[in-house]
Amino acid sequence: MKIAELLLQTLEANGVSHIFGNPGTTEIPLVRMCERRRGLKYVVALSEVAAVPMADGYARANRSLGAVNLHVAPGLGNGMGGLYTAGIAQTPLLVLIGGQDRRFLHTQPILWGPLEKMAGSVCKAVFGLNTRSDAAANIRNALRTVLTPPFAPVALICPPDLLEEDIDAKPQKVKAAALAALTASEAKNYARLLARAKRAAFIAAEDVHWNKAGGALDKLARMLAAPVYVAPYTAALPINSASPCYAGYLPPSFKQISERLAPHDLLFFVGGTGLRTTLYSEAKLPQTKIWIGNNSSARAVDGEFELATVTDTASALNAITRAIDAQRPAIKPQRPQVALPAVQANVFHPSRAVQALLKACPDAIWFDESGLSTSDVRQWMKLPAGEYLINGSGGIGWGLAASVGAAVGNRGRQVVAIIGDGSALYASEALWTAAHQGAKLLLIVLSNRRYATLNEAASRLTGKPLDLFTIEPPVIDFSGLATLYAWKYARAANETELGAFLAGLKGKVKANTLLELKLDPAVKPVTASRHF
Repeated sequence: MKIAELLLQTLEANGVSHIFGNPGTTEIPLVRMCERRRGLKYVVALSEVAAVPMADGYARANRSLGAVNLHVAPGLGNGMGGLYTAGIAQTPLLVLIGGQDRRFLHTQPILWGPLEKMAGSVCKAVFGLNTRSDAAANIRNALRTVLTPPFAPVALICPPDLLEEDIDAKPQKVKAAALAALTASEAKNYARLLARAKRAAFIAAEDVHWNKAGGALDKLARMLAAPVYVAPYTAALPINSASPCYAGYLPPSFKQISERLAPHDLLFFVGGTGLRTTLYSEAKLPQTKIWIGNNSSARAVDGEFELATVTDTASALNAITRAIDAQRPAIKPQRPQVALPAVQANVFHPSRAVQALLKACPDAIWFDESGLSTSDVRQWMKLPAGEYLINGSGGIGWGLAASVGAAVGNRGRQVVAIIGDGSALYASEALWTAAHQGAKLLLIVLSNRRYATLNEAASRLTGKPLDLFTIEPPVIDFSGLATLYAWKYARAANETELGAFLAGLKGKVKANTLLELKLDPAVKPVTASRHF
């Protein structure tokens, strides 16, 4: 068989059903072979800026291996921001990069570049198909590496001339290395510290999502009557937000984190390598700190961990639960309470809009890049673990395309993306893929015609918003954008219009729909102070 056929059959044997990509000349052998496959679908994106988040969103929503195909050096360059975000989120993403035809590399052909160096800056490892002798082994090596924790993108460079060569090999399912479980002695050490603490708290990160440990974390937290805080910028909701233990996302400020965690005498970090914050402030976390997770590069923000073990978080939490003797009284709801603003004449309040949207789509998978409204979504959502997703890296331009990938891979579910108007423009070409694939995505654009998040930061740093952080004039016509990509369009400029739209929704849209909420930039979400 051709090496391209071996590659695709090996991907199928390891659970890959979709490859997202923006193909070019060097991808022709791969795309041609994909067209002959029944179990593997090539999903075309109009740019790598959209393709990488699509594959990332697909993988996160399904807790599975994702695959993306990038077109040589310029395509890899276009996709590098998305690969950086996927790495922060610990997404297992196989990156198939089209290498240039090796027969004329000495002529410095167009599109060629230092692929290994470029990919190495945003990938855990880089492998290449160099000869027929190493092709089968390196396909397996790349898959084994991407499926071994800690997860992150792994690149495989695929020269088109080599893909067309014949090879005598068979596709194989790889056996990735697994994380070890805690020993009984180690579990008792963790249990002893937790039992001794008067007010323990958990801080959860992405490892909980990828290890499917949300249920185990909730069970242990309930046993100890301890809150579960979500680490700042955690890319996937690690615990059911309807649980009484859910205490919300920590703000991305060391000062606010220190204040929020001050009442606790023990902090149990479940996953993560640290706390991702935004604007500078000092951290003071003098409490006893313990950690379990996938990545040995984890470090305590302040001081040292009393206990720290690289381990599978699900099995470790279960082992610690078994090692604890006593159960404490039932926990009271830990999420901070915030009053919903009252109805005001001629005011379309963004917080009331967010709460209404969440009530209308309680069973959806939510992608959130709503900027200053993000904390409002987290305040009122009641979503299962893993069904609320953000980019995690702090950048913007991921959410829309990522939600398209999730919609393509979850056709039986409603996927909702709530996106700021600035963010919605970064990879809007992803709307074409959603239409081309017949997805049924609900895209909510919060249109306040400002980079409100940046103005919030500017106000903290300089005392006032900046004139340049506006995106008008002209006012962007999102109805035109919807028409361009054959989407249905709706708009709401007040609660009555939003209520009418949601009344006809019944939890699901029948076709790709862009709902634009026309908001007053002067009205802030009620939880805006948590954003920095």
